[in-house]
Amino acid sequence: MVSGSRKIGVREIRAELGLSQSELGGLAGISSRAIQSYEQEWRKPSELVERMLLLLLVAHRRGARLSRFRCWEREECPPGVRKRCIAYVARQGHLCWFLTGTMCKGQIRESCGATRCVYASTAGSCSGC
Repeated sequence: MVSGSRKIGVREIRAELGLSQSELGGLAGISSRAIQSYEQEWRKPSELVERMLLLLLVAHRRGARLSRFRCWEREECPPGVRKRCIAYVARQGHLCWFLTGTMCKGQIRESCGATRCVYASTAGSCSGC
């Protein structure tokens, strides 16, 4: 992966974030074995996984300044759920619908349920998910 003008590996990103393989895998929605495979360079991460890891890295480096909207506060997510949510860890509450799909409050939903969809209520329309 490329961060700025230098290549950075999954191991380096995980080390900078201070996460275990299973913690990083949980945030990215992949297994700890996949993280291990990427770190050992047995497999190359997909473009989607690379983007998620770089988003976490940028968010970590810039802190909570990236997004003012905090879906976890609006939805009153408990601390245990927040720790497992990529939108919370990356401080990207305005992208919760994009980052977590149908996952909300630690539960998978069958549909976005536009009446409760955080994105729909803030942007005025559904993202088409």
